[in-house]
Amino acid sequence: MSSSMWYIMQSIQSKYSLSERLIRTIAAIRSFPHDNVEDLIRGGADVNCTHGTLKPLHCACMVSDADCVELLLEKGAEFLSYLHIYHQHSLGVAC
Repeated sequence: MSSSMWYIMQSIQSKYSLSERLIRTIAAIRSFPHDNVEDLIRGGADVNCTHGTLKPLHCACMVSDADCVELLLEKGAEFLSYLHIYHQHSLGVAC
């Protein structure tokens, strides 16, 4: 990893909680390996946290990442949690 990438990652880690980083990582899942999501959850990120109006499961459904959805559900994500902005549950967002 280059020194500039290391600096960026350190900066992000100091600004955001694990749960916020989880949502940001899922939202940019095509840029990050799935291992990062697993590592964040293993490190204590809350799979049911709300960041703004989104929860991690909503983000995973929005980016159509079935593996990430499965991982979040295995780790206890609430699949009937309501997404206020779209007036839908997580599964509704996936459709």
